[in-house]
Amino acid sequence: MSQDTKIIKRTQFTPQESDIKNIIPTQGKSKEEMRIFLFEFFGMALFAYGIICSQGSDEFLALFFFASVCLAAPFSGAHVNPAVTLAMLLSRRINFGQAVLYWLAQFSGALCGACCCYLILNEVDSPQVKSTEYSWIISDFSGEAFGTFTFILFILIQTDSETTLTPGGQPMTTYVLVALALYFSRGFTFHSGGCLNPGMAVSLQLFQSFQTGDRQRMEFLWVFVGGPLGGGFGASVFFELFYKKQIKRL
Repeated sequence: MSQDTKIIKRTQFTPQESDIKNIIPTQGKSKEEMRIFLFEFFGMALFAYGIICSQGSDEFLALFFFASVCLAAPFSGAHVNPAVTLAMLLSRRINFGQAVLYWLAQFSGALCGACCCYLILNEVDSPQVKSTEYSWIISDFSGEAFGTFTFILFILIQTDSETTLTPGGQPMTTYVLVALALYFSRGFTFHSGGCLNPGMAVSLQLFQSFQTGDRQRMEFLWVFVGGPLGGGFGASVFFELFYKKQIKRL
């Protein structure tokens, strides 16, 4: 067998260096996506369970949110809210494919949390517009939008290296501050109950409407979806086009 023939056979069966470099990042990316999905799922499920257990208490709800953030943050960044994910996408911190992964995890996690509440506590509660008066609906929508705007704007400020309020601080400091931001942002939403989370609203209302057979509960679901998403969009635009530029000028 000639030397040329040996070289041909060896190159046919031996993986090339370029092939190995292409395989390794793909495997690592898959594991990273799995971690993001799982911990965003569990964080959202824990938060959903906590929302129902808190029975409307702002303090307990903030504590459950803090626990969810501590669980998920090292692995997924702990968005635990589709509106937060939208803001991160618009701020170009994640791409669209990653955003879809977050959204799938968030909606399915919230639904799982609702199922656990029903099985363990025999109780599920979901946000609902309490009055069909035009002024009341506008108030609910505005409260959800303004509250989410404030909440997400603080998240964007605190998680950006150029604008963070605690440069060089420990991650736990950020977790505490974000939980406090949620606590205070709920003050805008005394009419609506302070959902500020479209994934939680959709999942809990879906579960409760099918569990009780009351489909009318979902008539004004758009208030708890459009309000927070609009607030998240506004927070991202304000942060990128105004706040960040003003900080750089200081």
